[in-house]
Amino acid sequence: MIEIALEIAAVVLLLALGVVWAMDRRRTPRPAAGSLVALPRCDSPRLSAAARRFLWRLFAGAFVVRLIGVLLISVTDAIRSLSLSPDSLRYHEEALAIAEEMRGGFFNAPNWIDNGWFQFTGLVYYVLGPDPLYIQLVNILLGALTPLVVFRLVLEVYGVEKLARVTALLVGFFPSFIYWSCLMLKDPLSIFSVSLLVLAIVNLRRSFSAGTLAVMAFCLLMLLGVREYLFFVSVFLIVVSYIPVEGRRTIPLLATMTGVVALIGVTTYAAGFGVFGLDYIRQSHYFDLEYINQSRINISHGTGAFFDAPEDAVWGESAGSTFRALAAAIYFFFVSIDLTQIGSLRQLMALPEVLMFLLLLPSLARGLRYSWHHARQAALPLAVFAFGLLAVYGSAATNMGAMFRWRMQALPLLLTFMVCGAFVHGRGPIYRTLKRLAF
Repeated sequence: MIEIALEIAAVVLLLALGVVWAMDRRRTPRPAAGSLVALPRCDSPRLSAAARRFLWRLFAGAFVVRLIGVLLISVTDAIRSLSLSPDSLRYHEEALAIAEEMRGGFFNAPNWIDNGWFQFTGLVYYVLGPDPLYIQLVNILLGALTPLVVFRLVLEVYGVEKLARVTALLVGFFPSFIYWSCLMLKDPLSIFSVSLLVLAIVNLRRSFSAGTLAVMAFCLLMLLGVREYLFFVSVFLIVVSYIPVEGRRTIPLLATMTGVVALIGVTTYAAGFGVFGLDYIRQSHYFDLEYINQSRINISHGTGAFFDAPEDAVWGESAGSTFRALAAAIYFFFVSIDLTQIGSLRQLMALPEVLMFLLLLPSLARGLRYSWHHARQAALPLAVFAFGLLAVYGSAATNMGAMFRWRMQALPLLLTFMVCGAFVHGRGPIYRTLKRLAF
């Protein structure tokens, strides 16, 4: 019975998607340059009083919504009763063991690299007591701060406050952002760190600041703690983000790029990873193709598996298997679930958001095209990190649930281009809906 209900819901939502798409295709008058140029620009680095009030309301609203979600999860014990997040249960159990070790005087400092969230949760349990609510409160705080970072990021790139407000509202109240930040997982910290790191890169490319450099270092340390491989991936993406793609300010950008590259090289060498972490990368299983392929096979299980036979879609075995792996990686990064077979309640929960995401894909293309022509240098770090994360997680994931969760780190950046593209298009129900968003 539940399977029939899920399929009916999928068909209804797909029909709704088709109707909205058809309405969007209707030709209606619009400005020749799109509606983006008609919006007031904000060239001052200082926020207006209205913008500051908006950010306070946004933070409060995002925090309260997440707090309600946490309280509902705690009261109903939904994590256990509905199996919403087996990983949250694992974090809790690991943290209990770590807290017990700390009581015995063993703090295991090396384990803060890559397993930092386990260690942090254990430390909180050690200091405050073994209650998951403490970690959930930390996560909803990070979840409420992330849209503020995204607001500033969009403002720095495009200089249009309306775009910044709409994107920040989507990040603040997108269902998956709320859902993941209500759990005990490390994803809210990772999403926050990636967004803040990209903002730091955009600001540092514009002008040097010791404070901005410290923010970049902080973000990299957070990523080193929760997702070690992402630290080294981010180091590479930072360097790519400094490549000059415009004729203007080429020499200052190259000088800044040289300084950043030298600083990263010295820092990674001093930390014992080798210059740019090359020594670590050579010996790390995260960058070993055999390990990646085995991981793909191991996580391809349950109703969320990409393939019935994951051994036939591994990297490097043959041209056919590599092509299957590549096609699935791109498809499930953007779609996240199999629309022809909704196999669980969690997939049904994700379905409306996935369809909305698909509806915004044309806007993503328009936003990327506009950014290349009008904000190429400023928008480059967003595109580099968004599609760099696509490459990273597309190479490793073979499970829809894992991909849906991991792509959240790139979603604020993708939403930025989508909102920009919708306003550039300047017509249709998507544009009219986003234009009316206010808070």
